[in-house]
Amino acid sequence: MNPGKLDRRVVIQVRVFSKDATGSRVETWSDHATVWAELVTAKAKPNEVEIADADRATEVQQFRIRYRTITSTGYRLLYQSKFFNITGITEEGRQASLLLDTVTYQSIS
Repeated sequence: MNPGKLDRRVVIQVRVFSKDATGSRVETWSDHATVWAELVTAKAKPNEVEIADADRATEVQQFRIRYRTITSTGYRLLYQSKFFNITGITEEGRQASLLLDTVTYQSIS
């Protein structure tokens, strides 16, 4: 991994469940870490997906970060005011770096 390519600032967020005043379970997101990342690939998929009866375009990106303990469930990335769900994690080397596969959905007007 070339540290000079880690030129993007991303925030890793973790899903947290708590209870509100009525005792209902509430999902919130908490900042886990702010790290430097490399934007490896950026693709906007031309195909549309339908999520909850709404048309949305998908944007797929891969980020490389230094190794840390995270999983693909319960974590997401915040980059350039967009939230990216982590869909896959590949360890590179012996705990040298992680390649994060992410996706975000954008509404189509």
